[in-house]
Amino acid sequence: MPYIAAAARREQIYALTELGRHTEAEALARYALTSYREPDPLRLSLRLGLAHSLSSQGRHAEALAEVERAAVLRRNLAREHHHVTIGGVELAAATALLGLGRGTEARPRVAAAYDACLSAFGPGHYRTRKARALLDRINGA
Repeated sequence: MPYIAAAARREQIYALTELGRHTEAEALARYALTSYREPDPLRLSLRLGLAHSLSSQGRHAEALAEVERAAVLRRNLAREHHHVTIGGVELAAATALLGLGRGTEARPRVAAAYDACLSAFGPGHYRTRKARALLDRINGA
């Protein structure tokens, strides 16, 4: 049950963020992270959801700190779990870096995220489209 509840909360976090309800998404992400402590891909995606909600609030330094925690977790995951998070850490990092005015650092990260997502998921996937949009924004298109 804890896994199912955390997975449902993850989807709520992303939905709230997309609806522009960033403080609610942040609160739910923080709650989910205190409730679900397994060092697995789900926890990683909860961290990334928190990072996205923070970036959406303009709190880019805090978002980048969450991305760094997510990157540590990803490094510790077994290789067979990495497909779940393809491009996610890089996309969240690029978003935070761009928000901090560090576009030159953000560009290679989002380009890598886009390439990885395009290869793994195709052009219509949510994460691929988000990476493409951020890359276009950085490139001024």
